Amino acid sequence: MEEGNVNKIVALQNSLPEEKRDYLTRYLSNSPLWFFESMQIIRKEKNSVFIEENTEVDNVYILVDGIVKAIDYRICGIVYDYTRFYSIKVFGAMEILLNMKKYRTTLQTVTECTLIVISKSMFEKWMLNDINALHMEIESIGTYLLDQSRKERVLLFLQGIDRIIYLFTQIYEQAGQKSQCVLNLTRLELSERSGLSVKTINRSVKKMEEDGYINRSGNKIIIANKQYLLMKEYLAPIVDQS
Repeated sequence: MEEGNVNKIVALQNSLPEEKRDYLTRYLSNSPLWFFESMQIIRKEKNSVFIEENTEVDNVYILVDGIVKAIDYRICGIVYDYTRFYSIKVFGAMEILLNMKKYRTTLQTVTECTLIVISKSMFEKWMLNDINALHMEIESIGTYLLDQSRKERVLLFLQGIDRIIYLFTQIYEQAGQKSQCVLNLTRLELSERSGLSVKTINRSVKKMEEDGYINRSGNKIIIANKQYLLMKEYLAPIVDQS
C-alpha cells in the first residue's frame, strides 16, 4: 500500500504544469520515503471549508491544483474575503514553524481543489530536519506576509474605481495567465474582497468596461494582457509598482 501511495504522489507531481511541478519537486527533493508514505491526496469540492480559524492544528495541506480563499468573520460579523491562494501553496506550515497551536485563518476552496494532506507530527518531523524545505517555506511565508502587508496599506488609501483596478491587477498577477485572466466573481464576492459596496462595484465595473480596461461575457469579467498593462499604466502615478 505504501509503494502505491508513493507512486500516486509521483504521478500527481508529473501531471502538473512545468513551473508548479518543478517547485513541488524542489520542495520535496530531500523527503525520505516515510514522509511520502504519510501523504494522502484529497479532492475538495468548490466552497468547501477545510481549515477553520482557532481550531487545533492537526494537518498540513499542500494546494496542488485549484484556488483557495482566506476569509475573516471577525469584523461586525461581515465576511471579508481578504486574499486568494494559487498552487503550489502550503497551509499549516506557518503555524507549526511559529509554534502556534491553532490555525490563524479560515480557508475555503473557490474551485475544485486537489491537496496533499500530511499530519502535523509527520510534517513537523520532516520540516525541522530538511534545510532545503525549511528555507523554501520560510521564503514563501515571508514573501506572503510582506506582500499582504503592502496590499493592505495600498487598499487603505485607494477608493472606488482605483481600488478595483488595483485589485484586478493583483488577481491577474496571482493567476499567472499571460494572455488573459477570467474572473468568475460575483458582485458580492468583489465587495467582500475590496471592502466596497456592491453599488460602488457595479458603477466601477461599468466604467472600467466603458474605458476599455475589461471585457465582459455574461457574469464573467475578462482581462486581456493589454488591458492589464493599461491598468498598470493607470496605477503608475498613484501606486509605486517597484
